[in-house]
Amino acid sequence: MKVLVTVVGWFIQLICLLACLGNTQWQDWRGIGASKGVPLPPAENFKSRPCGEETGLKLVSQASPPTSEQLDAARRYSELHGGQAMVVMWDGKVIFESYANGGGKDRLQPLASGTKSFVGVVAVAAVQDGLIRLDEKVCESLTEWKTDPLKSQITYRHLLTMTSGLTPGERVSAIRLPGWKEILAKPMVGKPGGQFHYGPYHLCAFAEALQRRLKSKTGETFEKYMERRILQPLGIKLEWRIRCADGNPQVGGGGAMTARDWAVFGEFMRQGGTWNGKQIISKELLAECLQGTPQNPAYGLTWWLKKPVPDSIIRQIPILQHEMGEILRSDWLPNDLFMAAGAGKQRLYVIPSLKLVIVRLGKFLNSRAFSDAKFLGLLLGGKEDTK
Repeated sequence: MKVLVTVVGWFIQLICLLACLGNTQWQDWRGIGASKGVPLPPAENFKSRPCGEETGLKLVSQASPPTSEQLDAARRYSELHGGQAMVVMWDGKVIFESYANGGGKDRLQPLASGTKSFVGVVAVAAVQDGLIRLDEKVCESLTEWKTDPLKSQITYRHLLTMTSGLTPGERVSAIRLPGWKEILAKPMVGKPGGQFHYGPYHLCAFAEALQRRLKSKTGETFEKYMERRILQPLGIKLEWRIRCADGNPQVGGGGAMTARDWAVFGEFMRQGGTWNGKQIISKELLAECLQGTPQNPAYGLTWWLKKPVPDSIIRQIPILQHEMGEILRSDWLPNDLFMAAGAGKQRLYVIPSLKLVIVRLGKFLNSRAFSDAKFLGLLLGGKEDTK
């Protein structure tokens, strides 16, 4: 009798296993790249279905790429709101690429504040190279800060998470920023680690501090170090269209890049610092970029995060209310989503759990009505809504 019960039990588990496999999306072949404007054939269902719950089996389900209908719906919505470029990578391959409204495959387009996210990656590269430590006092490099009771307490992490308390920026155009040394002299508006103030001055101060350390050890500028350490290994190009008054790059918003190159940068992040089989930056260090702070859980080292944020904090930070709020409130978006974001709705979305990297670039004046939630809803769920 025991043998019979055991055999029957095995048979039931085998049936459940086969049923689960039938529901799981095994379509990795669909990762073959599509040419410009030509998406892959439709997948049956973007989301993998849960299975094995009743039998205790724990199968790893693989997400499928978006269907051609979903990709096209997202493209139409983006273009309706000034979208100029859209590139989608799934599992490391370009599966969709489209350009409109003056965009082009070889056109370098302004990233605006999307440029900021390169700074966080440069920072952890510098940590790996032994140049800095994230929780080291910046005044060891910016010696003029040593005598200031507040500035002397600022760490590199404070600057990169925009919690330094330094004046974040002025209400002027991003193309008219003062020189880096002049920014260092700006007054404090809070205590180090006490609050989140979004703006480019934190990152310009960081770049000046790292540049001083670089010049004393390697003779490089911040710009040259970034090119050697990040851009060249990935085979991508970032052009500084905007510079500060002293000629240094406006690291908070002055970069321009093709949509394809930005997607490569996103895929490098999705792979945890690996590119072409080589570990360019330690996975553990790169993960520091995706750690929020109590002052703003939705912002790491220059990257926006899909993390729970208390309403009390959202009310204190205007950019969370007006720019990132709908992503934070979306209970259907994967919690591992992180992104680089800039004015004009320049977007680099990375969703590791879905194997997705998505670039959207648009016109600055035509993109105000663009909604991240609607765009991603169309792309991930195929909901037709182009209003």
